[in-house]
Amino acid sequence: MIKQCMTTQVYAVSADEPISRARNLMLKHDIGRLIVIGEENNPVGIVTKKDITKRLSQAEPTWRRRPIDNIPVSLVMTENLLNIHQEATAAQAAEIMLENEISGLPVIKKDNDDEKLVGIITKHDLIRHYSTKEYITKVKDVMDTYVVTVNIHHTIDHALYEMNENNVNVVVVLTEGNKPAGVISRDNLAFTELTDADGNVYGREVKMARRDVAAGMKKYRYIREMPLVAEDVMTPLNKTITSNERVVDAAKVMSTIGTKSLIVIDDEIVGILHADNILNEIKKQT
Repeated sequence: MIKQCMTTQVYAVSADEPISRARNLMLKHDIGRLIVIGEENNPVGIVTKKDITKRLSQAEPTWRRRPIDNIPVSLVMTENLLNIHQEATAAQAAEIMLENEISGLPVIKKDNDDEKLVGIITKHDLIRHYSTKEYITKVKDVMDTYVVTVNIHHTIDHALYEMNENNVNVVVVLTEGNKPAGVISRDNLAFTELTDADGNVYGREVKMARRDVAAGMKKYRYIREMPLVAEDVMTPLNKTITSNERVVDAAKVMSTIGTKSLIVIDDEIVGILHADNILNEIKKQT
C-alpha cells in the first residue's frame, strides 16, 4: 500500500513566492517537487523541476535572459492537483502518474468528513519500493531504444530544444568521437546557475592565439565570453547498466544514486532505462 512507501514529510511553497524560493527548498531538501499553497492555506497546485526548466526554454535563449527567480511560482506551477488515498496500491499510483505525466502525488486519508494530507508519493518512492522485489524482467525488455543525443559543444538552449521536441527529460552528451561523456537532465538545467547575483550571464572565457609577426611567438588574448554549452552542465557518465541486467537491480542503482534514468551500454549505447519504464512494470503488479 501507498502508506508503506510514501514520504511523510511534505514541503510547500506559497503561490506568490518567487521561483528562487522554490528552487532553494528543492536544493536544501534534495526533492523534485513542492506543494503550492494558496491564500487560504490550501493546496492549489504543485511545482516541479520540470516546470522550471520548461519556463527556461521559453522566449529568447536562456543565456541571454535575466534570471527567472523573480517570477512567482503561480506562473509555472501545475494546477488541478491530483491526489491518491493512502490505502491505494503502488500499481494504482504508477498508473495515475503515467496517465497524467506527473512525477508525484499528494497522499490523503479520510479524517471524519474531511481529507487530510499525510504525505507524498513520488516515482523515486515507487522505484525504491520496486527494488526490494525479486522480479526477473530484464532491462532489454523494457528500455527505450531511442536515445536523444547532443554534442558536448551544443548550447544549453539546443539541449532544451531537443528535450522538448522529443518529449524527453534526458539527453546523452557525446564527444566529438561520438562516445558518451555524460547526460543532461531537466534537473541539471533547473538548478544550473546561469547568472550571478547582479544578473550577469555566466559564460566561458575563450582564448584565441595570434602572432604579432609572421613566425613569431604565439600570444593569447581574451575574447568575449561565450554561452555555456552541454559539457559545462552535464553530469559525467559514471554509472551505466547492460541490457541483460534485471530491472530490479537497475532500480536499486537508481535509488542509490538518485537518478531517473540509466544509459544502457553493450559495447555501445543500445538504449536508456527511464523511471517511466519501471513504473510501467509496477503498473502490471497487483
